[in-house]
Amino acid sequence: MIKRVALVIGCLGLMVAARTALAAAPPQDDPLADRKTPVVRAVQKATPAVVNISTKQERIVQPYFWMDMPDIFRREFGDLFRPRRQVTGSLGSGVIISANGYIVTNAHVVQQADEIIVTLADESQHKAELVSADPEADLAIIKMVTDKPVSAIRIGTSSDLMIGETVITVGNPFGYQHTVTTGVVSALDRTIEPQPGLKYEGLIQTDAPINPGNSGGPLLNIRGELIGINAAIRAGAQGLGFAIPVDKVREIMVGLLNVRRGGKAWLGLKYSTTAPARVVVKEVEKDSPAAKANMAAGDHIESLDGRPAGDLIEFETSVLDRKVGDTVRLGVRRGEQAYETKVTLAAAPKPDGAKLALQHFGLHIQQLNHELAGSLKLSTDQGLLVAGVEPASPAEKGGFRRSDVIVQVDRYPIEDLEMLGNLLAQIQKGDRALFYVVRGRTVARAVLTAR
Repeated sequence: MIKRVALVIGCLGLMVAARTALAAAPPQDDPLADRKTPVVRAVQKATPAVVNISTKQERIVQPYFWMDMPDIFRREFGDLFRPRRQVTGSLGSGVIISANGYIVTNAHVVQQADEIIVTLADESQHKAELVSADPEADLAIIKMVTDKPVSAIRIGTSSDLMIGETVITVGNPFGYQHTVTTGVVSALDRTIEPQPGLKYEGLIQTDAPINPGNSGGPLLNIRGELIGINAAIRAGAQGLGFAIPVDKVREIMVGLLNVRRGGKAWLGLKYSTTAPARVVVKEVEKDSPAAKANMAAGDHIESLDGRPAGDLIEFETSVLDRKVGDTVRLGVRRGEQAYETKVTLAAAPKPDGAKLALQHFGLHIQQLNHELAGSLKLSTDQGLLVAGVEPASPAEKGGFRRSDVIVQVDRYPIEDLEMLGNLLAQIQKGDRALFYVVRGRTVARAVLTAR
């Protein structure tokens, strides 16, 4: 009897304990939890930071010339021979790298665009402007106009990628927004030449389908971290996609973000890229606000206005959004000493672009406009016109001619003399500069050595 009573009491105790455990267990809030694979979770993390990019370009078109045309043709068919404006567009993808609205994409997606429109995952649309581009690496930074913080991607590393590990792409192939494809890392350190004279090295190869419109979109690992930027498709191939490794992307982004713009807020620091998780000063520009605050190479910036400085990309985008006259508080560590210094941002000086082009390369240049382009029957009305070339100068040796139009120098599109001056002010004797030139209906490249 005693054993039977003990057994009943034990059973009752187990039932009470079970009920208590059930009552204490959290409710099943997500009925889809058992279906959320690592890929689903990675996509959900990253998708808000993936954007669609559409561009519009307007160009002057010269379909015919008046040469040797009878007067009757000029009277009756004059419209056929007048310069016309041609509007073209392109589609691509991008990924938000900063809550301030900075986006990384492929250079070919946004280069020479007159208008850039960014569409977010919530389908809201925002105008954007080009910050700078590196055509050799096919990377560009654009800044969208937004009045509130946006979701930024978590940046991983490409240094520990494994052959065979799962990767995910999110992009806008053929205009279909936020399309997800999956695959594996097929190979590392690949080199491809999509066209003669253009070579991409050190790429990640994947079999995740990458279609037109995916350009500039993210390659993700299973954690939803950015490990590459989709960059190239090998025409006619199946199961062959390529991406620029994120460690290389991060290094290039530092240079793209740290470009001096005349009249804009200027701190005067250049940074080391060997430790991107930290903000380490590599060089202090002479007579800059940072120099006046006695900052020096090797300084480690730990905070900005009382908040952690974050990694190098986060710090640079924060400084870029400041205005001339703003004062920033920098927490600096120099060796064993930590201190705080205040730096008032000044307007970046505006070097004379025409004077520097003549001094360094023997180029006589002038600003191009619509009327001048029309009178010279040029195929573009944007850029800088080559008005003359000095004999025996680097420009003449490099093949420059009158009426060439300079549209880009190194990684930066050139819209005016001010932008050119900002770039050439940093060039020393013996430095080499890559020029992109429109001649007729073709684009040529020339490398000039400053004299």
